[in-house]
Amino acid sequence: MSHSLAPLRAEIDAIDDEIVALLGKRLSVVHRVAVVKMAEGLPAVLPDRVEAVKALAAERGKAYGLDPDFMATLYQTIIDEACRVEEGIFAAGREDAPRS
Repeated sequence: MSHSLAPLRAEIDAIDDEIVALLGKRLSVVHRVAVVKMAEGLPAVLPDRVEAVKALAAERGKAYGLDPDFMATLYQTIIDEACRVEEGIFAAGREDAPRS
């Protein structure tokens, strides 16, 4: 590896650590959202919210010179994971529900 690349790669690695930590925090909030949705009788996936989050991410990305299509794709992946987590929580909640 080039010696001139080493510090840049270390910087990228540190940023990646921050990204992973933020994704973990986001999914922690998603867990709490799922609990509230269940309590309020809302579905796990709200398509209007999904589209709003993707549009907002694309718009925010422009301020950093990020391609809107890239941001939409990235956030679709993040949202897919959030939906998977929420649906798992919903499934577990239904299993724990008292049987009539």
